[in-house]
Amino acid sequence: MGFFRKDPAELLMREAIKLAKSASSARPIVAQGGGGGTETRWRGASRVLRSMASWIPGLGSPRRDLDQSERRMLVARSRDAMRNHLIARAAITRLRTNVVGTGLVCRSQIDHDALGLSEQQAEELNTRLDRLWSLYADDPRECDAEATLNHYQLQALVMISSMVCGDVLIASPDDERPGCVFSTRLQLIESDRVCNPAGQLDSTNLVDGVEFDRLGAPLAYHVCSGYPNEFTAGQSLRWERLPAFGEATGRRRVMHVMADKERPGQKRGAPYLAPVLEPLQKLERYSSAELMAAVISAMFTVFIKKNNDFQVSNLPLSALANEGNGAGGDTTADGELALGEGAIVDLGQGEEPVIANPARPNAQFDPFFTAVVKEIGAALEQPMEELLLHYSSSYSAARAAMLQAWRFYSLRRWWLICDFCQPSRELLIDEAVARGLIKLPGYADPAKRKAYCQAIWIGPARGAIDELKEANAAGKRIEIGVSNETLETAAMTGEPWQQVYRQRVREVEQRRADGLHVLPKGREQETPPPTNPNEE
Repeated sequence: MGFFRKDPAELLMREAIKLAKSASSARPIVAQGGGGGTETRWRGASRVLRSMASWIPGLGSPRRDLDQSERRMLVARSRDAMRNHLIARAAITRLRTNVVGTGLVCRSQIDHDALGLSEQQAEELNTRLDRLWSLYADDPRECDAEATLNHYQLQALVMISSMVCGDVLIASPDDERPGCVFSTRLQLIESDRVCNPAGQLDSTNLVDGVEFDRLGAPLAYHVCSGYPNEFTAGQSLRWERLPAFGEATGRRRVMHVMADKERPGQKRGAPYLAPVLEPLQKLERYSSAELMAAVISAMFTVFIKKNNDFQVSNLPLSALANEGNGAGGDTTADGELALGEGAIVDLGQGEEPVIANPARPNAQFDPFFTAVVKEIGAALEQPMEELLLHYSSSYSAARAAMLQAWRFYSLRRWWLICDFCQPSRELLIDEAVARGLIKLPGYADPAKRKAYCQAIWIGPARGAIDELKEANAAGKRIEIGVSNETLETAAMTGEPWQQVYRQRVREVEQRRADGLHVLPKGREQETPPPTNPNEE
């Protein structure tokens, strides 16, 4: 029986045809404009297009995509940008001023229906809870572990730390102090100090200092006594394990405030400026170079050009007479030629002046700078007008920029309330009940505890470009029933409506007691004296 040997070239040709048919059935080639094509249904998944061939990122877990070394480098560069880059500092400080400002004020709003209380009883209890909170929040020795900042200043520090470093931890140690009512302190822990103990790598339940259970909930945070990257003579670093929740009560003991959590399973936060660090650095270098060029241009620098005919013997007599003593303003003490104020320099044969003109300021600097800032602002959710505090367009455009920025500020404010403000208030109420400073029946029930702890947090008002238009719009919203006085008062003044209303009642009663009354347009007029019936 004989064997028939096929040509190897023919075999290769048949295999190529089979592969082409299978590829065409699985991934049809989509015709592109100009005769090009792609092997994928989505152009963004193509590895053939020239624009996409070099873009091949890998899929990774949240831990891999935010590696420890990369996160620390991002934090270091973000801090440096906060210190030295103008636009970066503007973005962070703008957040602090608009989100926190002078502080988010707490007003207790207990759920009286869930607690079976009347509105009058609820109002009295709200007043007592607000008084306890003010006693704690207004005094740095009561709330701050370092006894330096009150709660409103801590809010600003938490905001800046979380945005610059990606996250910040707030522990709640129990520490008695003479002259203080409470013992719950708030201790801010920087991102650098939260890390794995020395020599311990990440594992299935420990990532960059965060220990968590099988569901991903945090169990504890490992905090270094100092800074791992900073050497201190005579100090040995040690790590302390801080439980995230109380073992017996389940109360939160450590608050973890992240700039953003963008993926499920993410344990640490990335700095707010991380996506724009590269353009920020380039823009800062470009801006510094343009500024230096403008400074050099203002100096009116003159260079002395010497041709082939130059000889020392051809120097003018004035230069020879002043040689070495710096007289005449054209030489310095070390003999180098320099410009003087109003000096006339007599040049020798073979020398001619050449003026350096750097052509600055650059007319294209501002348009280019503005274009880059627009892109940076879009990534940071802050319009260019807000970053630069420059409202040069129309009223409508400026107001649109302010409204868009305020949406972002409202989101950051809500995030801060959920992660820091409200949890710290609940810790205070827990201690007040335990110490007997206030009686809250049924507080041990988790549902009633939440009803007692409900509150609203009021921050600085949004502000307005035209106060009259904003006031008229607020009145119209109340009139047609899409808003109420509580919401409008908080938005326009940053104060609770109840407090404004009570103060207004006191003012009106005082005017009436003094013989004054208020006209419809708000003008005050003295009440005319009563007439004597005997007078004609």
